[in-house]
Amino acid sequence: MGLINETSKSYYQGADGVQLSGDEKYGNYQYITLEDIINQFIISYVGENKIISKVRRTDIQFHAMRALQELSYDTLNRYKSLEYTVPATLKMPLPQDFVNHVKVSYVDDSGIMRVLYPSIKSFNPTAYQQNTDGSYKFETNTYVDDPTVGYQQYGITSTGLTSPSIGTGDFEGDNLIPKFKKETRIAVTNTSGYNNRELVYGPGSGMRINFFTAGHDIEVGMTIFGPGIPPNSTVATVGDSNNSNLPGMGITFTNPEYENWLLNGSVGTNPGRPTDTQQLGEEVIFVNLNKQSDTQSRYKTYTAATTSQDVNYDNYDDDIYLPREGGRFGISPENAQANGTYYIDQNSGCIYFSSNISGLIVILNYISDSLGNDNEMIVHKFAEEAMYKHIAHAILATRANTPEYLVNRFKKEKFAAKRNAKLRLSNIKLEELSQILRNKSKHIKH
Repeated sequence: MGLINETSKSYYQGADGVQLSGDEKYGNYQYITLEDIINQFIISYVGENKIISKVRRTDIQFHAMRALQELSYDTLNRYKSLEYTVPATLKMPLPQDFVNHVKVSYVDDSGIMRVLYPSIKSFNPTAYQQNTDGSYKFETNTYVDDPTVGYQQYGITSTGLTSPSIGTGDFEGDNLIPKFKKETRIAVTNTSGYNNRELVYGPGSGMRINFFTAGHDIEVGMTIFGPGIPPNSTVATVGDSNNSNLPGMGITFTNPEYENWLLNGSVGTNPGRPTDTQQLGEEVIFVNLNKQSDTQSRYKTYTAATTSQDVNYDNYDDDIYLPREGGRFGISPENAQANGTYYIDQNSGCIYFSSNISGLIVILNYISDSLGNDNEMIVHKFAEEAMYKHIAHAILATRANTPEYLVNRFKKEKFAAKRNAKLRLSNIKLEELSQILRNKSKHIKH
């Protein structure tokens, strides 16, 4: 019985009946699904008078998925590629199914990939805000929510704890304040403002804040922390004030509760509006929650340009020999190139690029574990036997009372099958290898 169960027409034309329209699955005969691997393993290895007399299907499924993961890392060559246009922030989020990167490069005008090299002399360390004497800052933002509750935290590092209801005054938070890309704190008290207040919540739906003075450094998208401000509130618009008593400027804000209320027909009281009015003596915080150290900020803004025409220019007549660290010949080979650099910050899950990559198209080649979705859970037929041996060894090695000689036998067979799979998947062609080796006969002059 043949394994091909579709006609040539359905293979080449796909579901829409049009060739090369994008819905076809060309080349799928070289793969076998993980489901078929499990079924065929049960048929061949499990049952009476077989190596494995009895095993649950869920156990086989677990070991099959683990085998697929292990083979994906160094045997199956299941590399993925992602194209990304680098914005002005010089930051790229890692793919959803990212496990490790293989290569990062940018595409030039002719479509050729130019390799970027990892920066080993810069990174994005954790940075916390400091006082002028060098000591770390702790937040003291609190507000009177209820006399029986006492003072409740509302700041960036709020933990939801409350102070004792006895007495008055603010209390410090427990956590250090990170450095953010942008942070603006505006005190509610202002003796020159209307009613001694620099800002007022409202009017209307309450999703607005008006200021007595203008020029506050606030941008759309910044998160808002303030007395009575619901969690996850962000700036929606920045513009003029609509209150003559507070003529400076005005913003509107939004949050998930408010947006759901609008979608549901605005019935009843808006649940996203502030639950309390502004508190004299407190402050409202507007912050871009993207954390950024000074090291990373200098890395992304630094450029080696000394002329506007050539970003890789080096004037050898002056005493500045390192406009790009390690870029001059003979100093640091990994940096002796003009393509650019990058580093991966695992804490933020982002790739940061040097300033000359802004606006360019980069290609990220990376490794996944082939378990991201059902369509990826396939195995090349060259590695099918390696999957069977890997599953069999894993099951036998984790069962009690299994003879040690049997475990060792399948351990050896697993490594042999894996080695064969690597040789087959290396895809070495004699003609290509011969063409490469012809170049090795050249004499190298020193």
